[in-house]
Amino acid sequence: MKARIIITALCAIFILNIANALNLDEALDLALKNNTSLKMAQNTELAMKYNKYQANISRLGEVSAIGNITHYNLERTLTPMVPPITPPFPLADDTITNVGGSYTVPIFTGFRLSKNISIASLSHEIAKLQFFFTKRSVKFNVYSIFLKGLSLKGQLQAKIEQEKALSELYKNVDLGVKVGRYAAIDLKKVAYQYEIVKAQKQNLKSNITSLKWALNQLTGLEKNDWDFENVELKEKEYPSLDEILKSAFINREDVAIIVKKKQISRANYAKSKYAYLPDIYGNYTYVRSIVNDGSVPIWNYGLFIKWSVFDFGKKAFDMASLKQEYKSAKEAELSQNLSVRREVVDAYENMKTQITMHEAAAKALQYAKDALDVENVKYQQGVGSMYDLLFSIAQYYEAVSQERGAYYGIFIAEKYLEFTAGGKI
Repeated sequence: MKARIIITALCAIFILNIANALNLDEALDLALKNNTSLKMAQNTELAMKYNKYQANISRLGEVSAIGNITHYNLERTLTPMVPPITPPFPLADDTITNVGGSYTVPIFTGFRLSKNISIASLSHEIAKLQFFFTKRSVKFNVYSIFLKGLSLKGQLQAKIEQEKALSELYKNVDLGVKVGRYAAIDLKKVAYQYEIVKAQKQNLKSNITSLKWALNQLTGLEKNDWDFENVELKEKEYPSLDEILKSAFINREDVAIIVKKKQISRANYAKSKYAYLPDIYGNYTYVRSIVNDGSVPIWNYGLFIKWSVFDFGKKAFDMASLKQEYKSAKEAELSQNLSVRREVVDAYENMKTQITMHEAAAKALQYAKDALDVENVKYQQGVGSMYDLLFSIAQYYEAVSQERGAYYGIFIAEKYLEFTAGGKI
């Protein structure tokens, strides 16, 4: 990284006049407050939380209100008449109103209820992990887009400086042509290169505008009349690749999510086996039958059982299907682990590549600066060609652009490595 020190003094030339600057911390705060994907993930997490509550309280059963009013063609007694029939006789009327309540509680559901609770709890944990993963993704995207914007901003400033240099060169060559020092064709060569640089500058402006709107999508901003404020970046020391891989498998949300999805598949498969067991419920019902002359209570309690003894193979096919889903979930976990390993290794190698590229770009920039100085002197002394001078100018500013891109590329690569490692290295 020593070559980077050579470029430190050049950073000042890339600072544009900022009328309405947006800094990185502000962009991150706006994204965490306004990002629609993050809000959707949060809403999903809340929905799964309520589902977990619903699954837990389902063990308590259900209380129902009962009510009806019935008119008969003949009077009916409110309670059965049981011999010997002696006074007082039961109340009777042709219109009877019943009001009351019923409480039904599950006593045994073949362990399916407990599995539903486990599945709901796992689903809630997955939703929370997905929320944290979305949050980290949003922060990484904001960071990478912001640094890419700074990179293009530096490259744009290089093109502006190149345009100014060519404009000044055009004036000097024009004067030299008039006094017979330079050939007229040299003026056309400068003008040609000047138009190329103008087109490149416009392309960079368009790319910066696109990046601004990409950042607006993440942060909720609605205008692009702002500029990327420079960020103070510091290099970090990272542990070995093996330690980073360990961190990824411990801390990455998608790794934990795939494990919990496998657990849900296993729970569903186990639940399908319990479908052969009966359901047993307890019930207590209290009703008061009302007529004009009074009312009487009627209550009962008891157990009822439901046991499916034959369903033409439905349960068997359901169990076979869920067994295959569980096997698929186990394969998905293996595939995910391989994918994580590849992503971390790629990110680690890319970071090393970006560091090497910046060191090379810093050296190339110094070489291009020396070459430009030499070609400028040679042309002024009449021993160099306009082609060599224009080529050295183009090479110098191209080297400036590449150095800026490689510089910010290091920190984008470092942040991506942190992201692939779960954000905790």
